[in-house]
Amino acid sequence: MDANGLAQFAALQKLPAAVLCQLADQMDRRRFQTGESLFQQGGEVSPLVALQSGRVKLFRQSRQERVQILALPLPGECFGGETLANDTPCPYSATALQPARALVLPPEKLRQLVLAVPEFQEVFLNLVTTRLKQFVTLVHDLAFRDVTARLAAVLVARAQSEGQRTNHGIIIERLLSQQEYAEIAGTAREVVYRTFRKFEQEGLASFTRETIEITAFETLAEIARQETH
Repeated sequence: MDANGLAQFAALQKLPAAVLCQLADQMDRRRFQTGESLFQQGGEVSPLVALQSGRVKLFRQSRQERVQILALPLPGECFGGETLANDTPCPYSATALQPARALVLPPEKLRQLVLAVPEFQEVFLNLVTTRLKQFVTLVHDLAFRDVTARLAAVLVARAQSEGQRTNHGIIIERLLSQQEYAEIAGTAREVVYRTFRKFEQEGLASFTRETIEITAFETLAEIARQETH
């Protein structure tokens, strides 16, 4: 990977060319198969990962093995390394949802760059801050929105970031299993089934095994904004 390739990652575009070259020299090219772990919750400080292709889920697991999906990074996004500053265990796991390619900066090299290169330090801080805001938004949704609103919000967010317009609405890859939609919305699989069926009956979306087509985006977005009293 050369500096031009790294410049395609929005979070890294502010870096000077010399720093991009330095970063490119230190990142490892990795391929991950479906279900393969990139790093695990409770392990050492995670590497910085720049996702080139494929999809990954970031999630946290309780001692009772309950799972909460935290985020679904898109190709072109970076994640990892959040606990570098205090050298504490990784707070979440990352697993490939489908075959994926990524550039990986090991934690020791990440630490060296943060300490030695002020421009990179600023970019890395922005990455961590962005991820923190995302997690805070998730906590807000879990606390103040019901399951219907949370599932609507998941579909709306995915439609906005990765949807393709059709004659009938906006289509997205299904990507997650019913259980994984439950894990991202903090509910049970049966509730996801009933809620998606309700969306379909009300003409808001249609579901197949491969895709989800949102046919009433504004209505779904309004549902997603509703908070419990």
